[in-house]
Amino acid sequence: MKNFSVALVACVALLLSVPVFAGVVVVGNPPDPGQGNSYPFGSAYDGEYQQIYNSGQFSGSITITNLEFYNTQVNFGATAMNSGTWTIGLGTTSTDWNTLNSTMSLNGATSTVFSGNLSQPWAFGDTLVINLTTPFTYNPGSGNLLMDILVSGASDAGGLIFFDTNGYNNGGFNGNTFMGRVYCPGGVNCGGVGTVNNGYGLVTGFSYTSSTTPEPSSIALFGSGILGLAGVLRRKFMA
Repeated sequence: MKNFSVALVACVALLLSVPVFAGVVVVGNPPDPGQGNSYPFGSAYDGEYQQIYNSGQFSGSITITNLEFYNTQVNFGATAMNSGTWTIGLGTTSTDWNTLNSTMSLNGATSTVFSGNLSQPWAFGDTLVINLTTPFTYNPGSGNLLMDILVSGASDAGGLIFFDTNGYNNGGFNGNTFMGRVYCPGGVNCGGVGTVNNGYGLVTGFSYTSSTTPEPSSIALFGSGILGLAGVLRRKFMA
């Protein structure tokens, strides 16, 4: 009888638990074939960089835990990522891929999710994974996703790295309708006013967790299974 009680408690605990799902949303695949860009991670880029992602690229609310950038199209033989300090912020904004302002402060506010050095060994085909110090919960129903990056002290001693892009369009940098960028190199001389590319940006992976509650029918089915298991256990322990 004691063993049955323990098993029943375990079944109830499973029924009451809310599953947490994990995955990755990649915005920008497939990348531009044979193309890429070194801003703001793959060269001696000091200054500010913004990229915006249309909310339609996300199916629901997620908590972003890391960012991923890919190097699969252009190989300059780099042996190491740059040394420097990257401060990354994420935020929700009404600005879209085609309404970005060259005055970067007007594109929306962000909260710092990472600040540090990204230096590491590198080889063509590697993925730059940036684990966020502070995960960011993004709800696409509240607006588009804005990423803001401040770079200082960057050095490309290990060689140039061109990360995958989407929207090259024969050099027009306007080939998609779901993300855009503003870049402002020059360090302290940047001044916060940059060059806008509507319809172009780095292919970006957003690793996430989500605690979205499953459909009621799924919960009912799960619960029926647990109760059925409890019945089997009861017959076994009572036999």
